[in-house]
Amino acid sequence: MLSLFCSIMNSIKEIFNKISSWGLLPEMSHSLSRNIVISNKVSLLISGFTFSLSFIALGYFGLIYSVKLGLVFSIAFLLPLFINRIGHVNMSRVLLSMIVSLSSVIISIIDKFDIYLLEEFQYFEFRLTLLSACVLPFILFKLSERKWWLSALIFNFGCLISYDTIHNILGVGYYQLGLTAPNYPFLNFMFVACFAILVGSTYFLKSSYEKYSHENRLLIKQLSIRQEEILVANSIIENQKTILSQENVVLNRELIEKNNQLTSTNEQLIQHNNDLQQFSYTVSHNLRGPVASLLGLTFLTDKKSLSPENQILFDHFHNAVITLDVTIKDLSNIIDIRNTISKVKQKINLQTSISQILLLLKNDIDNHQAKIEYNFHEGAEIYSVKPMVNSILYNLISNSIKYRTDNRIPHIQIRSKKIESYIKIEVQDNGLGIDVGRFKEKLFGLYKRFHTHVDGKGLGLFLVKLQTESLGGKVELQSELGVGSTFSIYIPDTINPEEQIILDKEWGKLYYDAPRNTTMVIWKRALNVEEFNEFFHRCVEFNNSQLCPNWIVQIQEGTRNEEIDEDLKQARLQFAHEIKRTSLKRLGYVISEDKEPPNFEAYKKQLIEFYQGRIHFFRSIEEAQVWQQRESEIEEESKTTF
Repeated sequence: MLSLFCSIMNSIKEIFNKISSWGLLPEMSHSLSRNIVISNKVSLLISGFTFSLSFIALGYFGLIYSVKLGLVFSIAFLLPLFINRIGHVNMSRVLLSMIVSLSSVIISIIDKFDIYLLEEFQYFEFRLTLLSACVLPFILFKLSERKWWLSALIFNFGCLISYDTIHNILGVGYYQLGLTAPNYPFLNFMFVACFAILVGSTYFLKSSYEKYSHENRLLIKQLSIRQEEILVANSIIENQKTILSQENVVLNRELIEKNNQLTSTNEQLIQHNNDLQQFSYTVSHNLRGPVASLLGLTFLTDKKSLSPENQILFDHFHNAVITLDVTIKDLSNIIDIRNTISKVKQKINLQTSISQILLLLKNDIDNHQAKIEYNFHEGAEIYSVKPMVNSILYNLISNSIKYRTDNRIPHIQIRSKKIESYIKIEVQDNGLGIDVGRFKEKLFGLYKRFHTHVDGKGLGLFLVKLQTESLGGKVELQSELGVGSTFSIYIPDTINPEEQIILDKEWGKLYYDAPRNTTMVIWKRALNVEEFNEFFHRCVEFNNSQLCPNWIVQIQEGTRNEEIDEDLKQARLQFAHEIKRTSLKRLGYVISEDKEPPNFEAYKKQLIEFYQGRIHFFRSIEEAQVWQQRESEIEEESKTTF
């Protein structure tokens, strides 16, 4: 018996679903198909409920007029199904939205002719169906189909407010049939208010539903794209995982070896670099005066007064002095470039810097079981020259480990504190200590050593003092033999250096925005090969030292000449590849609409493809900065999440 009942219910469900799909076509949009199915189901439900209600009324009242009409309308409510089936989907939904109100008014009027059954309730019950009809237009139509649902809504509202008028015209009004309630007309205001509440609430509900439905579709689409990207990425990761695991053991051994070599050669590299810079400075500046004097003398010499043989010698001498002068000027330019780069300040997170330094010194720390503690709750960040600050900290920490005592484990404490216009960084150890009174004048001298039983070159403290003072700071030392030392480094606290000029020419400008960690490029006009190469080398040198992830390029007049020779093309291509291979993550390309060259859209596509989606286009620098800030925050949040 149960299986028979289930079989019947499944058959009914299958028929219901089949009829619900009448009028659907493959080319229809998803939203229209959904509304057609809803209208078919609503038509079936209204027809079924009307038939059931009429059948129940037959038991109560017998075969009166309203019962007969109810049975007729239960069949009429199926008309939208057949209209949908022949393809008139809008007409069917409009009819379904109106037919409930129309049938309610007609049945209400006919019902009043059975006067022997007349009750006051008969003037209220059909108003309830009129109220329920106001919801149907919002169920069957999208809000964008305004002309359809608004027409149906106006019709339903007309039926509601003209309810008593129609009854009075046909002679079956409330007072015409002998009913006497004095407040009956007030019901019209009550039902209009209820109609307005239902319509307003349903409208806002429908609006919210469509809004979130649209957002959900967009989100699902984005998730699908991301899922495909993740699947591709997972495939690549799986392919590389085996190779990485095989190489991991070899790389670990090489890393330990290279780390030892790096620690050993770091001091030598710093020394050689300092010597080379000092030598270059001496050559370029100390020789500039004498060479300029020689060059001036050659111009003052009366060449005609010389003998023919001496004139030949004079020409060779003059050319040699000019060549030497050019060489010195070139060397001076190189030094000026390096000095500019070295003075560029960026935001330094002291905890991050210390973590990187401890990683470099990991072998020494592990071998000697050194205990290192740091506290940067005050003065955690500073704007300064990062390579110099890192070098200062590296030398102080490595010295604290190197000049340890044999009778206790090295214990190093690092802390920062803001004092007036400085950030004070203290590095305290429990090592051998220094006799400050004895070596006071030699503490920070070049190649000065105070513990000869330990390997060293006497370079570390010299570099610490030299670099700190070049930053505009100072160094203080408190030390006691056999107890330990405390080095206090005072570094000026530069506040938000937003425009640090690296290069400023009549054809372009390059500067660094430290708070936003952004390299800014302003093109003022088209460049020739020499100018572009100068910009290119300065840019690459700066980027190699800063590893800047954000770039903004503003085009004021454009960088392309009308006729670009092959050398300039190659220089531009080389520059693009060099920037692409660095730490670049976000490139903002700023150009106003009136500055766009011909075929700019095609050029944009080439750039997007070349930079693999890391480039975006804007009308102002502010828009580009907002985009980069937002993307950086998203990147940081993703790191925190994972």
